[in-house]
Amino acid sequence: MKSDPLHAALLAVYGGVWRLARPLLRRNARLAEGYDQRLVPDDWAGAAHLWVQAASGGEAYLAWELLRHLDGGGVAGTNGNGTGDTTDGSADGSTGGPGRASFPVPAPCTQDDGLSVLLTSCTRQGVEVLEKARDWAAAHRPGLRVQVRYFPFDEPDLMRRALDQARPCAVALLETELWPGLLSACAARAVPVAVVNGRMTPRTLAGYLLTPGFWRGLAPARIAAISPDDAQRFGLLFGHDRTSVMPNIKFDRALPQPGKAGESGIPAPNLAGTVLRDATPLVVLGSVREEEEAALLPVIQRIVQERPDADIAVAPRHMHRVPAWVNALEQAGLPWELRSRRVAAPSGVASARGTVLVWDVFGELAALYASAAAVFVGGSLARLGGQNFLEPLTHGVVPCVGPSRENFAWVGDGLDEAGLLAEVADGDALAQALLQQLRSPLQREVVRHRFEEWMAPRRGGGRMAADVVLAVAGLR
Repeated sequence: MKSDPLHAALLAVYGGVWRLARPLLRRNARLAEGYDQRLVPDDWAGAAHLWVQAASGGEAYLAWELLRHLDGGGVAGTNGNGTGDTTDGSADGSTGGPGRASFPVPAPCTQDDGLSVLLTSCTRQGVEVLEKARDWAAAHRPGLRVQVRYFPFDEPDLMRRALDQARPCAVALLETELWPGLLSACAARAVPVAVVNGRMTPRTLAGYLLTPGFWRGLAPARIAAISPDDAQRFGLLFGHDRTSVMPNIKFDRALPQPGKAGESGIPAPNLAGTVLRDATPLVVLGSVREEEEAALLPVIQRIVQERPDADIAVAPRHMHRVPAWVNALEQAGLPWELRSRRVAAPSGVASARGTVLVWDVFGELAALYASAAAVFVGGSLARLGGQNFLEPLTHGVVPCVGPSRENFAWVGDGLDEAGLLAEVADGDALAQALLQQLRSPLQREVVRHRFEEWMAPRRGGGRMAADVVLAVAGLR
């Protein structure tokens, strides 16, 4: 990053705000988890060829998919500790030149004994997904060595400490998060940054363009965006010469699932006969957001009234909303049960009619979709942009969604016409659609086959993202 007094002052103020906010951050329920790691203690992380940042649970699954294509093969020549030879052959690996601190950068960054990857996330849910990805890599990719940590607070000083420990050949950012502290530290340490599966809304671009020179000084080396419009917006900010278009990695993850977990990284354990009653129709309200809770309560009441034989599962998008759901169900006089307390459905003992299972366990939404007869995907009844409605399709269930699905405009057209998406205008229409699915469910294999045909030309994002990241790191 070029030395600019104004930009340096902006970074100093930014870092100062983070430091002043630490007492509040410690008391924040979400940020208190992993708080010590977020301050980058001396043993925060070991050296890694790649640092991949996934902001939360959704991006963490994309990191998992990226990991599948980082096989550690096809590259050669490291010193065996997760870093390569030094740029100028000096003993301490320091680099000189304007704006660069003396720092052991791993360049050329190549290796022949496997690939080491540091995965980070800002949330507990994201970290849990990344830990599963680490365990999957240990079982399926012996050439990968994976660490998982909480993402540091974005103070420039903390990020420099993090880079001093991880010493990555490159940093990869998934989707939308641009961190000034991390980007400035990477610029100071001459660590290239790749943005993959990049998304940027017009509103976000307008905010960045308030200080365009500042952001251009922190420009990533490569940006692979999920649409021409997103690439255009990144190009306006950072320069079109470093932007390109790639298929969305989420298409790679949306593989038709025959009912068991596999190398795809989509866990779908069979819950029927254990947590869920066997041979009982299941309605799933998945990834429900706070703003649509009031509209969904009457939907539940109508289903309970008209189909008391069905089970209903409510899976909030954020776990801190579980108590609010419990309170709402109690106020409505509906029996409820926490999923975490249902270890098994005892033989011969049924829950009360109309019992609603409140899903307070993260990471089982795919398993719910695999067992569902009818599905609503949240974030879509209120103006929230929608949640991932492709996942139910991978399990052979056509999802119901509300009118708001701007976050998934990248999916494109054709799902409605193919009979693979049911859009409803409001809660009344949703209740009717779910009841119709219970009355006349489509055969799962038919839905999977139709979805596979629709998906086939849209895949390849995971491999392309891996190629971009490895190229930026000098590993390919």
